[in-house]
Amino acid sequence: MTERASSSVTRWVVALVGSLAVLGLLALLGVFDGIDITATLQSSFASLAWGPVALSFLLYALSYVGRAMRLRVLVGRDLDDVPWWHLTSICARHNLANLVLPMRSGEVSLPLMLRSETGRPLAQGAAALVVARVLDLFSVALFCVVGVVVVGAAGVDDAERELILLRLGLVVGAGVVVLAVMRPIARAVAMRVTGNGRIARFIRDLGTHLGALPTARLAQGAAISGVTWLLTYAACFEIVVAMRGVPGDVGAALTDVTFSQSLVGSTGLHLTGILPINTLAGVGAWEAGWIAGYHTIVGVPKEAALASAAVSHVLILTFIVVLAGVGFLARPRNTIATTTSATP
Repeated sequence: MTERASSSVTRWVVALVGSLAVLGLLALLGVFDGIDITATLQSSFASLAWGPVALSFLLYALSYVGRAMRLRVLVGRDLDDVPWWHLTSICARHNLANLVLPMRSGEVSLPLMLRSETGRPLAQGAAALVVARVLDLFSVALFCVVGVVVVGAAGVDDAERELILLRLGLVVGAGVVVLAVMRPIARAVAMRVTGNGRIARFIRDLGTHLGALPTARLAQGAAISGVTWLLTYAACFEIVVAMRGVPGDVGAALTDVTFSQSLVGSTGLHLTGILPINTLAGVGAWEAGWIAGYHTIVGVPKEAALASAAVSHVLILTFIVVLAGVGFLARPRNTIATTTSATP
């Protein structure tokens, strides 16, 4: 077995172990106690309202268009001649790779596709990806703060709510600080890294592209990130709406969940999609994040939280696969020679 193949197998094993570990932790915490998981999931899927599911898919697809618009803004005028559908295709395929490949190794697919399909240097695509991830974290934390401020969460007293707001406020503040210092630090690193090796050149180019990002484009990227994440949150909420017809306690519990509460409930899930490590296709981490938000913070009973976590995971994963498949079919058949342009 080659070294590369061995490394890939190792990542898959670690991701699988991570999924099993998270599921085991949920079991130890008693999340599954007293719940007939098979019957609950069968009832949930059999009783879905497919109108909200279709709306959820549309909203999720539109969020990919938002990702493509942000990518164009963050890379710069070098992508002005690339059609929006092509950039959306890249974002769809990148999101699938990022979900199913272990240990966040799918992240590298974005700069690789930008290089092979649009001619952008690897460092330029990597710089856009770094900024996008910072904006993602900022947006998710901000939406959660909005949800807590608007309606709070059932079962959380004022002292606990203040603690939640303080912690999330620190996250938002940290995001602002990172955005403020990122470019000068990147420029300083680019100036100080010497040598002609491949890694040294990549770090220099990465720092140059990050440091050259204009404030106006950074602000545009932040605004587009906000709209994109609003669409993502709305897509997840529509799945909750689709489950309100589930018979028994599950449907009854989800009927009272408002959109503002879903901003709080979905945040745990979205954070698992941003953090630099993931499990195998999100198994375990997705459910843990969703249950932490909806059950622990919002106060949804654990059976309803578990059922909605599993259903949302299956549906969103299906959306991702379908959209990535369409993106794969829509990709251009020819490649473009890599350029060295660094137009901000």
